[in-house]
Amino acid sequence: MTVAAQRDPAVVAAMAAMEKYTGAVPGYRRAHAHGHGFVGHFESTAAVAELTVAEHLQGGRVDAVVRLSNGAGSPYAPDLQSARHGATLGLGIEFALPSGVRATWAAPNMTAFPAGTPQEFIALTTAQRRSARGHRNPLRLLAFVARHPRTVPGLLSLVGHPPIRSFAAADFHGLHAYYLVDGAGRRQAFRYHWTSTMADDRTVTAREAALWPPQFLVEEMRQRVARGPVRWELTFELAQDGDPTDDQLRAWPASRARLHAGTLTLTGEHPDQDVVDDMVFDPTNVPTGIECSEDPLLAFRSAVYSASHAARTREPKPVSDLVNADRDG
Repeated sequence: MTVAAQRDPAVVAAMAAMEKYTGAVPGYRRAHAHGHGFVGHFESTAAVAELTVAEHLQGGRVDAVVRLSNGAGSPYAPDLQSARHGATLGLGIEFALPSGVRATWAAPNMTAFPAGTPQEFIALTTAQRRSARGHRNPLRLLAFVARHPRTVPGLLSLVGHPPIRSFAAADFHGLHAYYLVDGAGRRQAFRYHWTSTMADDRTVTAREAALWPPQFLVEEMRQRVARGPVRWELTFELAQDGDPTDDQLRAWPASRARLHAGTLTLTGEHPDQDVVDDMVFDPTNVPTGIECSEDPLLAFRSAVYSASHAARTREPKPVSDLVNADRDG
């Protein structure tokens, strides 16, 4: 963690809130604690190369590492909240660029996040604190909504996850605006989306939800990739003049042009899960040819990810987890 992040009151407050109220466990990420690493490649389209000089968007194929995760702070969190409600999921990706540089992105299966500023994130996290019996107080969340009504689209996205049967069934959204920059310095604002290509049934039935183990998505994905490649299509949503780029809660009109930017293909499990666990999928770690927007939550996420990494790397994991890891290995 950088010195600036250590001293940033918002980052300190966010870390404290997550550690107190979201089930964080020492030695694990403060969010997306339970996940698994896979390998594959990303291949961009020729059309996107006209808008940017980014190395991985020039029409070629680059190797990629992907971590698929449950978004909860606890590594023991279930993959289904109920028979009708799935968990928040995440896709973190590291692109191995031809120059040797590595770029990263991170996207949840949400169309909007229920906070647009660091202060809203801290207030939302605090509002989710549980009682001694482990129950959330809905009145606290209602009070949060009353004070922050603009977060309603994000809250609806948060509670609206269908109970899906595979990570491969999820669509992931970058949320924040970025800029594509071409060789002449022209900038095009965009948001990105990973769209599933899964053709079979995506949701879990009530009977399956009652019978399956609390955490099934990682094992299902391991088996799925062993049978064959898994793919997502990358789409860029292109802004027009006047579209807001500094607030992920402000959606752009549905009429905005969309550009097919490439295909992500997973071909197997990563051979070293400890390496993947140590990775930081910083959404601001972008290469030349892509620039971050002015969205304050984007820079805040980067600082919190850094703080989370610093915390978990100096903490021992619970002894039972280490014993189980030895057995699995």
